[in-house]
Amino acid sequence: MRYDPAWLDADPLPQLIDGRESRQGEIRPILDPSTGEAPAAYAEATPAEVDAALAAARRSHDGGEWRRTPGAVKAQLLEAVAAEIRADARRLATLEALDTGKAVGGALTNDVYEAANAFSYAAALARTLHGDVRRSNFPPELLPGGGPDLLTMRMKEPAGVVAELLPWNGPLMTGSQRIAMALAAGCSIVAKPPEEAVVTLVELGRILTRAGLPAGVLNIVLGAGETVGEQLVTDRRVDLISLTGGTDTGRRVMELAARNLTPTHLELGGKSPVIVFADADLDQAVGWAMMAAFVNMGEVCVAGSRLLVDERVYEDVVKGVAAAAESLPIGDALDPDTFIGPLITEQHADRVRGFVSRALAAGDATVAGTPSVASGSRATYVPPTVLSGVRQGSEIEQQEVFGPVLAAMSFSTEEEALALANGTSYGLNGTVFTRDLERAFRVADALDCGEVNVNCHFAPDMNGGRGEPRRSSGHARTGIDAYTRLKAVNIQIRS
Repeated sequence: MRYDPAWLDADPLPQLIDGRESRQGEIRPILDPSTGEAPAAYAEATPAEVDAALAAARRSHDGGEWRRTPGAVKAQLLEAVAAEIRADARRLATLEALDTGKAVGGALTNDVYEAANAFSYAAALARTLHGDVRRSNFPPELLPGGGPDLLTMRMKEPAGVVAELLPWNGPLMTGSQRIAMALAAGCSIVAKPPEEAVVTLVELGRILTRAGLPAGVLNIVLGAGETVGEQLVTDRRVDLISLTGGTDTGRRVMELAARNLTPTHLELGGKSPVIVFADADLDQAVGWAMMAAFVNMGEVCVAGSRLLVDERVYEDVVKGVAAAAESLPIGDALDPDTFIGPLITEQHADRVRGFVSRALAAGDATVAGTPSVASGSRATYVPPTVLSGVRQGSEIEQQEVFGPVLAAMSFSTEEEALALANGTSYGLNGTVFTRDLERAFRVADALDCGEVNVNCHFAPDMNGGRGEPRRSSGHARTGIDAYTRLKAVNIQIRS
């Protein structure tokens, strides 16, 4: 048996609205990417249910029960949620793998771990959230009442009602990071999981409800972006829209948000460069480059999908990464030995294969290495593929594939490496491998992205160590700052 059927709700998974579960809409299947089977279903939110969720969030925020809760009390609830996630880690990891195709081992050691950490980290922030106080430095002779007798208090207030639109590549981890921070800030939320992967967000809503979160503070509605999502982002009761998703979706959200001038936070796509200089520890660089490109089947916004290597060591590095990729176990997402599971849907897998076939047909790249997929495997399986000699300006070099495809190119100088690294429309993150400390700082400063890694790739602290995306990768404040806004109060005191 691949999993315990009792771990998955047999009824259609519901909306969470004002503390209650609701199942009024059409029933949609939940598909297992590994097998194509439909182990469960969910009820799509009706327009009336979305409206009720928005009304509940608005009422809960305006009523103030949660936003006025003392930080220490908020923290107790958030820590309780973290504890339940940790206690239920195996089941949650299995459900995430069943729903998304991500390898269950990675879901357990990364996604569930980071989900729990998000709530613990948010608990610490809830206890310590503060603003600042400063004295005016405006000369009192120019402005009566100015000078040091005028104090300005800046206080962080919750952003209000948040429409939280979540991605399918890591719904539990990303959803926990966003929801935990919004709750620590005192916001009320209407969250929409991706239509392709709803299971663990429904479970997270249940965990928060059991922990005692007041009704209406977190509402979860299920369904498509074109219907449920657009209803959320065009509603005047929403104070902030937060999207983690694709660049095209981000453009559509901005267009709709403009109708009400609703602020947006957008963490979108990437085409992140991994730069390897000749003086680097090449074994370290090869290991990280493989992980950067192929962890979670490359379905990661910060994936290191472009490998830029000094021409003096180019062949060695590319061959090393290709050999490492060929050794990765491909199989059922619920098999503990699997590293490369299926992609989320057949449609997405076909899209990924299309990038590779077009690049090869156009002469834009050659295959440096790709393992074979077992005969009879479903069309959702795409092997990790290393492409060499990628042509600058080609589709495969410029566009986000969001799959297990690595585009490798050589450079001869540091200036050329930076031109290639900054030569796409994206600006999410970048990585540099070098033993030269001065070069590391120089390249980090020159990379036009929100986050730079040196001799590693993924950030060790996904809660407090994130940079802000740029250009086509979006625009977003990070952490709790994303869900707060500043209020200044000026106070005149008399000496």
